[in-house]
Amino acid sequence: MSLPNLIAHYLATNYPSVLDAFVQAAHIAPPDVTQPPNPDLRTLLSDWQSQQVTERLEAVTIDENAEGWQKWKLRDFTKIAMSPEEKLLGAKRTLEGITAANLLTVQVQHVPKRVFDLASASYIASRPLSILTSSVDKTLRIIDYESGEVDRIIEPHRAAILSFALHPTNPRYLVTGSMDGTTVLTDLITSQTLQTWKSGKFVVRVAFSPDGRFLATASYDRNVVVYEALATAEPDIPLDETDDAALACEPDLRYEEKHRIKVDSNPEAILFHPMSEWLMYTLRESHQLYYVHLGSWQVRTKSFNPHPFDTHVSFSVLNMALHPSGRIVACQTGDHRGGSGERILLYGIEPDETERLACVWTGHEGDDFVLPRMAWLPDGSGFITTTPNGYLHLITVTGETRSSIKIHGAEYGATSEVVRDCSVATVEGGWEVVSVGYDRRVRISR
Repeated sequence: MSLPNLIAHYLATNYPSVLDAFVQAAHIAPPDVTQPPNPDLRTLLSDWQSQQVTERLEAVTIDENAEGWQKWKLRDFTKIAMSPEEKLLGAKRTLEGITAANLLTVQVQHVPKRVFDLASASYIASRPLSILTSSVDKTLRIIDYESGEVDRIIEPHRAAILSFALHPTNPRYLVTGSMDGTTVLTDLITSQTLQTWKSGKFVVRVAFSPDGRFLATASYDRNVVVYEALATAEPDIPLDETDDAALACEPDLRYEEKHRIKVDSNPEAILFHPMSEWLMYTLRESHQLYYVHLGSWQVRTKSFNPHPFDTHVSFSVLNMALHPSGRIVACQTGDHRGGSGERILLYGIEPDETERLACVWTGHEGDDFVLPRMAWLPDGSGFITTTPNGYLHLITVTGETRSSIKIHGAEYGATSEVVRDCSVATVEGGWEVVSVGYDRRVRISR
């Protein structure tokens, strides 16, 4: 049976409303649904996809002599030398007029698009490098990295978006947490709201597990909630050669609540273990890092204090960032007591790796009203930190402040100097920092 006839049978069964238009365009007779093809189009496609996976796996080679990060001792990560030439010199580009409201969060990701091309009468899929940023005006904007043009604006909430994440294996799915107390799962291809969950107060953190099976939220009603996927995010069926199977399928991914943790104070940071085995979270007024096993729901802890029996709380960990190796986690402090300053504590990622590997002081005292943020450099030799006074700091893992550059603030016609968030983008020739703040600008620096 020819391919057009196979497609016609598939449409007759699954999308009958478009069948007539297809058979007319393909110049074929309507299919006889009483005599379905064997194998049908879905089976043929599934076999083809399986064959593609097999061929890709056969092509993979492993260099047993490669000195990868997995062979390093934990202490080795605190000795990574940053190149002497690595410095943050200043802003290269400024994206203005993005919004008239304060910007809150930013990430740089490859965001999928799917458009119908009239010239070829087919769908064309792409995943351009994009800047995603949320603002006080309740929107999340997707901006083309190269052109700086706003590509899409979504508004899934009635208040500002405080946190968002793209699905790790199929980034057509976006999860957002908001000041309106809701978490929303959105399909970026159809702009559909797929699911909404309600919390009692602000949803301050959302995250997908690396395998996409779990979704977690943290909210100021003192709940950390884990959801599990009901359907796979894997592709269904592509319709055109220029299309992408992961984007052409129906948005079937859904989650259901699997486990709820009622905590004693406001949760501030959540992070999934890179092997999707644990969910990690931190609380205000707590000296511990909490691990929840995904499956048994067993809870383990390790102390941020040097001595495991010391329960004194002199700071809170307000942010966590996974090292590019996946082997260590950076824990960024705030809410300090006794006049101590902001620091970044480095630990092994596993729950039994309790030794503090390093304590890196950022040179900033912290702010009661602005949460600290950071982003690792791609080679793991250092990180960028934000400040409430317009500066970005480039700091090595050994504790050297390599650069401290004013990027946001009054010099640029703004009334506030707060840098709200930053993200490091891997680009041709190295890396760049994308930052946002209360000066309502997106700044790209290097």
